[in-house]
Amino acid sequence: MIFGVDYYPEQWTEKDWDEDIAYMKDLGLSLVRLAEFAWAIFEPKENKFDFSFFDKLIDKFYKANFQVILGTPTATFPPWLYKKYPDIVQVTKEGIIRTIGTRRQASFHSDNYLKACDKIVTALAKHYGNHPSVVGWQIDNEPGHEGSDLDYSENSLQKFRKWLRDKYKNIHNLNDSWGNVFWGVLYSDFEEIPLPGAYLASNFNPSMLQDFYRFNSDSLISFIGRQATILRQYTKNQFLTTNLFPSPFLSIIDMSELSKHLDFVSWDNYPVWGNMQEPHPHQMIAGTHQFIRGLKNKNFTIMEQISGFQGHEVVGYLPAPGQISCWLMQAIAHGAERIVFFRYRTARFGQEQLCYGIFDHNKKPTERYFELKKSISVIQRYADDFVYENIPAQVAILHDIENRRNLLHQPITEGLKKEYGFASVGYDFEFFTWYACLSALNVSNHVLPVSSVDLQQYKLIILPLYWMIDINFINQIEKFVANGGTLVLGYRTGIKDLNGWMLDDVPPGPLKEIAGIEIHKFEALGDREVKLRKGLIPLIGTKIAEILEPKTAQVLAVYSDGKKFYKGMPAITKNSYKKGNVYYIGTSLGVKSLTYFYTQIL
Repeated sequence: MIFGVDYYPEQWTEKDWDEDIAYMKDLGLSLVRLAEFAWAIFEPKENKFDFSFFDKLIDKFYKANFQVILGTPTATFPPWLYKKYPDIVQVTKEGIIRTIGTRRQASFHSDNYLKACDKIVTALAKHYGNHPSVVGWQIDNEPGHEGSDLDYSENSLQKFRKWLRDKYKNIHNLNDSWGNVFWGVLYSDFEEIPLPGAYLASNFNPSMLQDFYRFNSDSLISFIGRQATILRQYTKNQFLTTNLFPSPFLSIIDMSELSKHLDFVSWDNYPVWGNMQEPHPHQMIAGTHQFIRGLKNKNFTIMEQISGFQGHEVVGYLPAPGQISCWLMQAIAHGAERIVFFRYRTARFGQEQLCYGIFDHNKKPTERYFELKKSISVIQRYADDFVYENIPAQVAILHDIENRRNLLHQPITEGLKKEYGFASVGYDFEFFTWYACLSALNVSNHVLPVSSVDLQQYKLIILPLYWMIDINFINQIEKFVANGGTLVLGYRTGIKDLNGWMLDDVPPGPLKEIAGIEIHKFEALGDREVKLRKGLIPLIGTKIAEILEPKTAQVLAVYSDGKKFYKGMPAITKNSYKKGNVYYIGTSLGVKSLTYFYTQIL
């Protein structure tokens, strides 16, 4: 088990370094992450590289037996680069041009930016690719975070049109796929296609929006892959990773596809942030660990583990004594084999003066320092006995990026329209509710992407929010159930194809035979509740109420709310299909109700 810290020597003076290293060793640390924002130090002028500052520091860490993870410093760029190439910044959906002085403002569609990134990454890889202390690389920093996963610049427009040409080959195929005959938006040339920005009364075709999300995801993944190719060419025995900022914070990136460029996945674990008055529920944090682990189905790294309370303009909840250690142990229990604390010492200047680290703004050991020192010491006694073990499970809950994107622009119910920071998170909060109930019952499970799951490894598959279907995956699901598996489906399953068209079928579409039901009516409830009853057991639903019509299925629960015309009608069913069973839940069950339901099938 390896513990480390995010360290920013450029924010202090050289006379601090030896003392800082001594404190790190006393804490039980043996790794540092460096340089993810140091482009201007490495390349103060175009094509003029200077490694002397970090050479001196990395040599000190080498003598102290520390491992070093270097960040490729592409999440911010030097002012000289922006001055020469002002097209390298993104434009927001509202048409606001981003500028120098912030971070994550670069356009993944700017050739000038990409070429500049190639040069700095190549220079770093050649210089540090065989350094005995450098064990790995973090590519970029939190790629896609802070709204940077969507770009509405002129560069984006031109690349989007090219992406569409490559996908559809001719404009007639695109018109057919998007259903552009609706409202008469029949394009005669790819050059006529706009970006789906925030125009007056904007209501863009949902098929177009889905492609725009796919395009931006592909661009960011290509950006990571481009750096990975350079690093693999010039480095030796050094791993590649990047610190993802996953759901519920990112909207459209296919993280499963992105992770194919990495040796393992890392993420940044902040259970509480900014003015939050309490942390995210522990089940949601656990679910995110499982989400990250499931991307490659292997152990992972926490590249930024909270070590103080955090914020940019404001802060809120102060973790209680012992709580930071509790989050640390939770990460290890879910598969983290490397923990890097953010940050060593709190910055005295700049944009993150309120991002508290292990030390405050001074260098006097804090309560957090002694808490983490004790916890690291205890964990190191036994962590290696279990941290590298496999995590077996008979239950898998599946998430799907296509449906994550689809719910951004067509969530159907107000209950799934929720905002968090830069992202709409209705899908995420609902998904993690389905996960949380498994966690509450202490059921070992895997959180996996639909695109890469081997269904036959599991006895129970839980598939919430699978509205937009891939027919190839439907065939796998049918085989899984036929061979004796148990499947749980959520409301509105099987209503759309991957083009975003509503199916020419009765929901749940191609799954209606194995589910043994049809659905001809539903109501969008928003955040209103609807009562159900399973025998004498009262249950609560919200967001959507589907009226299920059993064909071969058994009714397990009915709506019991006397104010509804569908009182007494089926809400939850179970169907036997060949050797297996399919449960269908026609509403969004509350946590207590869903937990009870799980106990009935587990």
